[in-house]
Amino acid sequence: MKFSTIFGLFVAYAATVSAIPVKQRNHEVEITFVGAADAQFTQRIPTDGSVVSIENPLSISHISSNTAGVQCTFNGIDHSVTVVNGVQWVDVGPPQTQVTGSCQVQGSDSSPETPTPRGTNPAPTGDQVHVTFIGAADAQFTQSFPSSGEWVQITNPLSISHIQTGTEDVTCVFSGVDHSVTTVTGTQLVDVGPPQTQVSGSCA
Repeated sequence: MKFSTIFGLFVAYAATVSAIPVKQRNHEVEITFVGAADAQFTQRIPTDGSVVSIENPLSISHISSNTAGVQCTFNGIDHSVTVVNGVQWVDVGPPQTQVTGSCQVQGSDSSPETPTPRGTNPAPTGDQVHVTFIGAADAQFTQSFPSSGEWVQITNPLSISHIQTGTEDVTCVFSGVDHSVTTVTGTQLVDVGPPQTQVSGSCA
């Protein structure tokens, strides 16, 4: 009797332990990066919107995901921005090494367990986040970004020293021409280091 009881407890414990990695993997998506002559590699990207580095120097022609309901954005060394929505195979143009990537579950808030009721904090006008980019001698411009997490190109060539948003409860990430990654949370004024032209941004 004692042996069967202990064995039963061991099986239950082993099943619990073996289930833990599966649960963790549910918060990541596996991305395949394909280069010339079918050379390729895969990398797991978290689905919380965080920007992660891609260290493999392979020049990439295509990026694919086999996970529905997740949008991923990848930034190339020559300033490409490639967006993969759900189960897609997307061309990178022109082919180039990828340097950063981020993924986010589509249609979900950044903090789904505690949604903010409308009216509690000022919401972005039309679900747009207004961002101010500040350069030297107070030169600046403003651009709006959707609060859906979609990556948007920035075409103004002004070298940027600081970035600020006027919206609470929103996190924005911006990529610079010299590979800076600047994260602005809420109504922060954040330094860009070193100052440089910004090429793309995303808010959620």
